[in-house]
Amino acid sequence: MQSLQEWAFAVCCTCVIGAMLTMVAPTGSSRRLFSMIVTLMTLCVLFRSFSAARDWTRRVTQYTFEESALENPALEAEVESGAKRVYAAYLKENLRRVLEGEGILCKSIDVSMDNSEDGCICIGQVEVIVKNEDVDRTDSIRELVKSCTGVEPVIITR
Repeated sequence: MQSLQEWAFAVCCTCVIGAMLTMVAPTGSSRRLFSMIVTLMTLCVLFRSFSAARDWTRRVTQYTFEESALENPALEAEVESGAKRVYAAYLKENLRRVLEGEGILCKSIDVSMDNSEDGCICIGQVEVIVKNEDVDRTDSIRELVKSCTGVEPVIITR
């Protein structure tokens, strides 16, 4: 960025100096020669940026970086933990709606998340606590939760 500012400053100074020199230049054929010299000087300053840009491009294409320098285990752990919390909250709410749709009111639903062998987030365990009056519906609750999550739930009555 600083090199761009320096280039812009050089172009502005060249234009101002060139304009002042053109105003005080002699008249006649020498004025045209003087004007041409000032114009060439201004063009040289303008095109100097292209050679600098070529050098910059060469430096950028030769630049390499280590991917390991970009790794941040603490950030990765925090992101994974946040994803697990969000997915568990979404799953709890979804299960609550499904069970309420069947007329089953739960005291609480607890979902624990794990990592699978391939590193993906998966459902570890689902625990559903239902009221004592729903003891006879335990099998239907188990089937509903299993169909929604694919995991065999733990059903507790209190």
